[in-house]
Amino acid sequence: MTGNAHLIEEMRWQLKQIEDRKADNQRLLSAVTPDRCVTVVTGPDGVVSEVRLAPEAMRSDAGALSRAITAAIREATAGKPPPADEEEPYDTVFDV
Repeated sequence: MTGNAHLIEEMRWQLKQIEDRKADNQRLLSAVTPDRCVTVVTGPDGVVSEVRLAPEAMRSDAGALSRAITAAIREATAGKPPPADEEEPYDTVFDV
């Protein structure tokens, strides 16, 4: 292979790696409950950026909805370090 052909192939390989990584990141940055009522989206740093509730979610009792949201948040943030400004992780409890 000539020098230029080798560089072009290397660039194509790198672009494919970037596209694969982007696809993985998209998958890792959101979590959806099995019933598709709750979706949690996080940024690359693991901070929750959005919680989406389908209209069907409002038919759940408060306790079930709270557990679904908490489970989706845990799944979306699994394996991600807490934000740098937090000293230790904590659980949020909703009194309903």
